[in-house]
Amino acid sequence: MLKKFLPCLLASCAALGALSARAADRLRGESSAFLREFADSPVDWMPWGGAAFARAKAEQRPVFLFIGSFTSELSGAMRRQTFANTKNAQWLNKQFVCVIVDRDERPDVAALFAAYVSDLKQLSGWPLNVWLTPEFEPYEGATYLSPSEDWGAPGFLKLANQARSAWDTNPAGCRKRASESVSQLRPPARPPAPPEWNPEKTRARLNASAAAWLATFDAAQGGFGDVPRTPEPELIRFMLLQQGANREAAIRTLRALATSAVRDPLDGGFFRHAADGAWLIPYQQKTLSDQARIALAFLDGAKGPDAKSFAECAKGALDFALSRLSLPDGGFASSLDATGDEFAGYYAWGEPEIDGALGADSRAYKAAHGVLPAGNVPATDDPSAVYAGKNLLRSLAEANSSDAHDDAVLLGVRDRRPAPPRDDRSTAGANGLMLSALARAGAQLGDPRYVEAARRTLAAVRRDFLVSPGGALRRLKGTDLEAAADDYAAVALGCADFARAANDRDASALAVQLLVRLDARFYDPSAGVFFGAPNPPGPGFFMRPLGAGDPPSAESTATAARDSHAMSIAAALSESLDESSAQAPGDQLLALALYLSY
Repeated sequence: MLKKFLPCLLASCAALGALSARAADRLRGESSAFLREFADSPVDWMPWGGAAFARAKAEQRPVFLFIGSFTSELSGAMRRQTFANTKNAQWLNKQFVCVIVDRDERPDVAALFAAYVSDLKQLSGWPLNVWLTPEFEPYEGATYLSPSEDWGAPGFLKLANQARSAWDTNPAGCRKRASESVSQLRPPARPPAPPEWNPEKTRARLNASAAAWLATFDAAQGGFGDVPRTPEPELIRFMLLQQGANREAAIRTLRALATSAVRDPLDGGFFRHAADGAWLIPYQQKTLSDQARIALAFLDGAKGPDAKSFAECAKGALDFALSRLSLPDGGFASSLDATGDEFAGYYAWGEPEIDGALGADSRAYKAAHGVLPAGNVPATDDPSAVYAGKNLLRSLAEANSSDAHDDAVLLGVRDRRPAPPRDDRSTAGANGLMLSALARAGAQLGDPRYVEAARRTLAAVRRDFLVSPGGALRRLKGTDLEAAADDYAAVALGCADFARAANDRDASALAVQLLVRLDARFYDPSAGVFFGAPNPPGPGFFMRPLGAGDPPSAESTATAARDSHAMSIAAALSESLDESSAQAPGDQLLALALYLSY
């Protein structure tokens, strides 16, 4: 019996190997670290573009589209659990044209299909799993899908089978459903005129939002909202602009962050968020944009009795970016990601390891940083026992010279561990935010070191992202992809801040050019909004999407509007706040508060 089926088995393996080789050939040469991670996948992935469009049209097969990112833990989970399974891969390769997109590289594509999944499926989050007709119109979709059914939700294979079965039994019906979805998503041919700017109404909405957020404030631990607990730098900055209890809640949250495990005491960098309400278990990922955003929040709070501590926190975030994310050519990497299972212990310490490294100093250091003999991570917050017997170091509000010396010793020990992967490509917008934070720190703290670092960053931005003297930007170094709207706005903000810090007229002129280009490519005066794709958006787009993705810099948005369409943009943004749910996103609240201050 085995002899009978062995040739078929070998033929199947060979066919799968050939498909995998083709996918590897396509993806290994990609500039996206996320796409390169899928190069060894047995799924026959194709990048978004003309070749994928042509193949789907020629073969008249439905398309499976996966949109994720290098820093998305759930994207990585699907890569390791679902797409590495050879049985799943064989089936996917047979049934669909499989297309993969890095949402950090193509925020326009991500925004397009996020709109479909959000508006028509009432789902939000990343990654996205979408099934399309051969014409690249969506007829089924979801966000993260587990390998099997989980808590009553469909698993990946169940939904994929449903999508394929629907196509097999009624392709015309799938096309009709997709066409109806596209029609629902498209704005009317003549959108209504943008609302009029009403400052008093906006102030009332901001006050309601501040009260709603204050109701979620954790007075014992600091921070707003539920777990996982995110620093929310834009929300903190908005609350700092308020009075009384609102401002005090923001200050107390900054104090909590300053002494938390989310702030790494060894290198000064901030992790993305904490899995718990007490800021004890950081999500083990650090990004360039988060360092800039958090530094700006601490700089805003660096007044009064906390000035020294908050300035030290801001400098730590910036110094981490300069020492750990800077590249030899003057640019920056995007992130360090230790969320993979093999790096689970990278930031953790056993007590004997600290004793061996610090000797006589260890007792005081352990007491200051919350180190316990049996580990300091509660078992209730660590159900998988990843940190059993280990310690995650907490920071001090202000480190003394002895503590700084011990930090350096332990950092040297940690640096000898296998390093977590780093994504060496950062967006123009992330560099713009870092340029802004460096320039502002240099001016506010009177530290010329940061002004000079900002000068180098601006030179790298001009070299790596500026395409033409007229202000055209690319999104990522070494690509032909145009920058997104938030890239233009963030780089304009950085240029404007540097111009003030260094009295640089060329930087000021570049900021103006970038805003003019932003207006021309992304602003729609009839709707009073910036879109997430230029007009026209390009092949494969069934509509022009609004922006989507990580929280943008609110100050970038306000900067973009200040010299052009401030009133209409502010009015549209104010109207977008849902009065029935005053707990609006922090970046929107900060942007509106900044509009009111101009």
